[in-house]
Amino acid sequence: MGWPVIGDLLDFLWCFKFSRRPDDFIAKRKARYGDTGVYRTHLFGYPTIITCTPQINKQVLGTLTEEGCFSTGWPSTQLLGSSSVASVDGSAHKRLRKHLMEAFNSPKALTALLATAQPVFISAFEDWVSKKRIVAYEETKAVMFSNICDMLVSFKSKTLLDSMEALYRGLMAGLRSMTINIPGTAFHHALKCRKKLNDILFEEVRERNEKGIQKQDFLQILIDSTDENGEKMSETQIVENIVSLILGGYESTSNVLTWALYYLAKYPAVLEKLKHETSSIAAKKSGDGLLTMEDIRAMKYTPKVADELIRLANISPFIFRRVTKDNVVVNGYKFPKNWKVIVWIRSIHVDSTYYQDPLEFNPDRWGESKPKVGTYTVFGHGPRYCPGNNMARLEVILFLFHVCLNYRWELLNPDSGMAFQPHPKPRDGAEVYFSRAT
Repeated sequence: MGWPVIGDLLDFLWCFKFSRRPDDFIAKRKARYGDTGVYRTHLFGYPTIITCTPQINKQVLGTLTEEGCFSTGWPSTQLLGSSSVASVDGSAHKRLRKHLMEAFNSPKALTALLATAQPVFISAFEDWVSKKRIVAYEETKAVMFSNICDMLVSFKSKTLLDSMEALYRGLMAGLRSMTINIPGTAFHHALKCRKKLNDILFEEVRERNEKGIQKQDFLQILIDSTDENGEKMSETQIVENIVSLILGGYESTSNVLTWALYYLAKYPAVLEKLKHETSSIAAKKSGDGLLTMEDIRAMKYTPKVADELIRLANISPFIFRRVTKDNVVVNGYKFPKNWKVIVWIRSIHVDSTYYQDPLEFNPDRWGESKPKVGTYTVFGHGPRYCPGNNMARLEVILFLFHVCLNYRWELLNPDSGMAFQPHPKPRDGAEVYFSRAT
């Protein structure tokens, strides 16, 4: 269980923050106790079980969650919102998830994404050309935040977006900290940031309802949606889920876009194949040159590149759960009630047992056969599978098309190393020289 009170938190922080080898945290336990796929420890102030094999992870996230043996287990639901889809359980979760699934996958939502995301990307690329030298991670975060706020809530004011992004950074820092609510702590600051974000979005929802304003965005879809009983979502449910969806969407997707610039610069053969497909699709288009759903369905290679980027970027290294019933047994191991469970998915995506040359950027590995069940869980699994996974993947495809079609770039410091917070990214200062293709 590690040291008294702090458990294995120091080793956890060492692997993520200092040695920058997060998979060592699991490797040490495998070396010490055997490759069982189940380990107990003490993390984030709680007794915790770690699972890290496809078979066991699938049970915890899938069948046993459906049976009510596990629920969401984030260290603090205060920051996510008690009405957020990430926090609620049971029938409330099913109803809310149904709203979100219908909203994310509706033709209206997909049309809105195509209409808003592409001009934002193109505008950002032109800005990068004018700057010439950019820090890719910071720029992709900024463009994705602008993109997701436009798509979800139609916010375009730079002043408002800058203010909101600063609040989101404070909120994210709190999610990665101990839940100590005293002035001066990251958690205390994050709670204040969350309240301010709620206030901004409550004002937007109320203004639309009171004035009968209709907009073409995801927020409007949630405001108008009804369940099977004809009931609408409450303002609190709408606001808390929008706050969480922006949080979950912009940082993780921007991380994938950073790795897109990195890997495509390092693998010119992949880039050339991608350019060939984008050029052939663009040659058939007229007008504004923006992609349609028909164009995307015609793509063969670009989706493979997107899937490979998402695998290597490891959008989330692990997923939190909590044991909710007595005598839950998984693979012969008893999981005590109220213990936290960390479903460690990161190590599986870079394990040679499941992927040949796993650290090699190889989109061709995504052929006709799909990965074995449980080995590609970047968006989770089971009843809490990320409802926005298709949109996230679509945004990566849109980014790849436009950046490869008209621009070129080179890495100025390709060996800058890697940092984890918790997503892997090129370390601060990793720069790109960006220009328009000729």
